[in-house]
Amino acid sequence: MIIKVKSFAAFRNILGKERIVELAEGADVDLLLKVLTKSRVEAYPLIFGDAGLREDVNIFVKGKNIESLQGLSTKLVEGDEVALFPAAIGG
Repeated sequence: MIIKVKSFAAFRNILGKERIVELAEGADVDLLLKVLTKSRVEAYPLIFGDAGLREDVNIFVKGKNIESLQGLSTKLVEGDEVALFPAAIGG
C-alpha cells in the first residue's frame, strides 16, 4: 500500500517535504517510522528516545493525532497521509 508522509520543520530538513512510502497491508505507524529512519538514520534520534516515541513529536494520520487513536499501533490503510511535526514551543 502507498502512504504519503509530510514532514515539517526539523523533520523536513532530513526526510524532505513529502515522501511516498510503500508498506505491506496491515502496517502501522511504528513500522512506517522504522522504514523512514532506516533510510535516514539521522532522523531516528529526532523521533525516538530511550522510552520510545519522543514526547516532543506529533504524528497525525488523516489529520488526527495518533495519541487520540492507537498510538504507534495505529493501523494505516492505502492512501493515508501521515504528518510529522515537532511540538510547538512558544514563549
